[in-house]
Amino acid sequence: MPRTSPPPAARDWCLVAAGFLLAFGLTSVVAVQILLTGRIDLPDGAVRHLPGMKAGFLVAAAALLIAHRGLGYRARDLGLAARPRERFPYGGPGAAAVAYLGMWVGFEVMRLFPSPGYAPTGRTDAGEQLLGNLHSGLVEETLLLALPMAVMTRLRWSWQAQLAVLVALRVPFHLYYGWGAFALCLIWMGGYVLVYRRTQLVWPFMLAHFVYNSAHADYVPSGLRPLLGLAFWLGGVITLTVLVRQARAAR
Repeated sequence: MPRTSPPPAARDWCLVAAGFLLAFGLTSVVAVQILLTGRIDLPDGAVRHLPGMKAGFLVAAAALLIAHRGLGYRARDLGLAARPRERFPYGGPGAAAVAYLGMWVGFEVMRLFPSPGYAPTGRTDAGEQLLGNLHSGLVEETLLLALPMAVMTRLRWSWQAQLAVLVALRVPFHLYYGWGAFALCLIWMGGYVLVYRRTQLVWPFMLAHFVYNSAHADYVPSGLRPLLGLAFWLGGVITLTVLVRQARAAR
């Protein structure tokens, strides 16, 4: 019998799964181990470099290339357009601020839950922190937001299904925070879905994620860190207020 190729949707999801496993498979295993045992069986040096593994950057770039060249996704489909798909208050910066606010609320709620209390010994230097935070912003939002949203948009999935998939992709390697990671990712991804469905731009989410992490990093002057976070927090509140008013006026 002649071989039949897998349906397009299956190929698309295989790419999403491969990107997740290659970039976040090991960190997910480590996070689950911390959740269940409160410790990790890896050398401290390896633990310190887990968030900034350079392979993740290559995986993200390769995934975008395969999606574009092999699966027929346009740059706009992958969140790489120059402008938002729909009008959004204050454009891309407004989208970044709302995404930041959703992330901030998610982390604040998560802190209400008990934590395994694990922390690697030794503090990474500023360069390692910068690499790790770039990895979080660029790689996570490429592989766990832009790519799966492109697939689900092509398949015309509902926002509820999109939210469920984004949460499922984001939870595993955040489980080292404890069971509160589910609340964190539900709120965090809820904000992402709200904004991404209207903008279909990935860079505001990359920026929001990088800024949130940078507000706790040594490469940013200590006096500037709270101001950096406050600026995005206020921007998110203002932009979200405008969104709510627009929604009420449209009724």
